[in-house]
Amino acid sequence: MKPSKPDNMPPSLLSRTLRIGHKPIGYKVARGVVSSVLRKLVVAPISLFLIPFTLYKVGVAGYGTWAILSTIINLAWLMDPGLGPAVNKYVAESSGRGDISEIRRVIDAGFAICLFMAAIACCMVGFSSHVIIKELFRGPAAPPSAEILSLWPLVLLCITTFLVSTPFLAVINGRQRMDLTNVLLFTAELLSASMTVAFLLAGAKVRGLLLAQLLSALFILVGSIVLTKRLLPGINPNPFRCRFSTLRKIVTFSVPLYAGYVMTTLQGQLERLYLARMVGVIPVGWYDVASQGAVKVKRVPDLLLGPVLAAASELDARNEQEKLEELHFRAHKYLAIVAIPLVVFAVVNAKSLVRLWVGGDLEKIAFTFAILVIGNLFPQMGSPIYFVTVGRGILRPSVYTALLASGLNVVLSYFFIKLWGFSGAALGTAIPMFVSTIYYFAVCRRYFQPDLFKTLRRTYVKPLLCAIAAAMTIPLIGSLRLHSWIGLLANLIVFGAIYLAGLVLTRGIDRSDLATAGKHIPFLARDATKVAPAETAA
Repeated sequence: MKPSKPDNMPPSLLSRTLRIGHKPIGYKVARGVVSSVLRKLVVAPISLFLIPFTLYKVGVAGYGTWAILSTIINLAWLMDPGLGPAVNKYVAESSGRGDISEIRRVIDAGFAICLFMAAIACCMVGFSSHVIIKELFRGPAAPPSAEILSLWPLVLLCITTFLVSTPFLAVINGRQRMDLTNVLLFTAELLSASMTVAFLLAGAKVRGLLLAQLLSALFILVGSIVLTKRLLPGINPNPFRCRFSTLRKIVTFSVPLYAGYVMTTLQGQLERLYLARMVGVIPVGWYDVASQGAVKVKRVPDLLLGPVLAAASELDARNEQEKLEELHFRAHKYLAIVAIPLVVFAVVNAKSLVRLWVGGDLEKIAFTFAILVIGNLFPQMGSPIYFVTVGRGILRPSVYTALLASGLNVVLSYFFIKLWGFSGAALGTAIPMFVSTIYYFAVCRRYFQPDLFKTLRRTYVKPLLCAIAAAMTIPLIGSLRLHSWIGLLANLIVFGAIYLAGLVLTRGIDRSDLATAGKHIPFLARDATKVAPAETAA
């Protein structure tokens, strides 16, 4: 007979980790941000070295082929009708009210929608395979059609797995446990990187890249389901239990967001399709390298914004307007402090970064990289506004902005690539980002107090001026003719020191920021008691 466990036995580490608890919103947001930053600090070097290694093993033509197949997989997200943010919002709201029954209904409906859309996506991509291959894989460097067709089952499996995992990841984030999402994604990225290296060393080439992505996607799917069941032990997701009323509620909210998904999916993917159709496979690989580099610059500040949607939804459900305004202001401020210097440094050092990353042979993509880095900054500036308005249930401005950006992207990219080839691809992406973001600021202005443009001036002007002042020292360091790596490191150290000193001198970082950090960082906690109430006002 097995001895019974004592009643006072402490819970296991896993149980303590998965415990929800009644934590403040600020704690939940900080936990999500810190876990996201830690994840990227570890994974970023791996992904940086993985791209040049992949180029070396598969060649530029093989990398272009992989980029086109990745684009096809990414475009399958067009079959996701904005489901992730909708599930995230409703789970966060229901969590704030303690309504577990509603969470169950949301999960069942979200699961049903994703299964249905995954089936449609696979049918569309599967039945149109010959047309897609004929139209996109052109030029003397393109692989034979039979070889591409043999990879199609892996493409379909990747599409299905990615789409089906969407509602479960959204549930975890809606429960304000982005730290768990980051652990899951971190493990999946390590798995993908290790499998990529293993398959490429074994000579699998493009097939190996697809297999590595599929294994990573399967891990995310299984892991997200397991975490969902752990966080909500009494809930067993069942798509056949879907209620029409919940389905209609989710779709009513998510379909307007679909325009935003169209914009984000098309931008960066559409240029690859145009280049493949009008120029050839190799320029697709060039553009993909530049785009990947620009995304890596953008991704670091994005980590600050991940928990904002769920936090805004929960605060709106509680009708805590002052805290919602403070969340909006802080999101802009910390985004500006991190994003502006990254963009300025990357643009000024574009040639050096590209040369050291992928070699001098691809230095010609530096201009494309710089344009994409600048273009990505504008929709990033609109992200705090987007998360707060969507959390409040305000969708129309995002829909109109997405339609404007998508329309401009489709038209401008086509004509620019037709006129200037590879050089026109970046402009066709960046100009719609700039125009649509300015429009977005204008139409969202009436939803914010204090005035939105005043908030933007308060949060972005000082970091921009400090970053420009710091960038002026880079030509002086370049005149010293230092070795490439040493010169870039010297640029980074001097730039960072001057930028931080400028922020302190101009009070871009003040005692209220230290007070906010002190709530989560023990050695800064003593500063929190010294802050006057006026300093923390947004």
